[in-house]
Amino acid sequence: MSETIKTAQTARVLSMLGLCKKAGRLVSGVPPVCDGIRDGRVRLAVYAAGAAENSVKRVCDKAKTYECLALAVDTTPEALAKSVGKTGAVAAVGVADDGFARAIAKIING
Repeated sequence: MSETIKTAQTARVLSMLGLCKKAGRLVSGVPPVCDGIRDGRVRLAVYAAGAAENSVKRVCDKAKTYECLALAVDTTPEALAKSVGKTGAVAAVGVADDGFARAIAKIING
């Protein structure tokens, strides 16, 4: 896959996450995402590929345990935070809407 296509996919995913945030259907940060997965509210966990190994492991392990889809997006935690209107860094976000979750998963998986 060419770098341009990956960049375009990342931009689309970040844009969709921003829309999801505006709709009030997004959870930001590793602890709230893990809580949302456990409670069944989060349909899709999206984490930054550049996030710390421990954060990625926490989200992926929780998603595997509770049979929730967790996907990486080729970005940094800082860019992920900016796309959802946060300052600093956000390692993971959780999508709490089935339609957004399906659309984002389709973009990431090609």
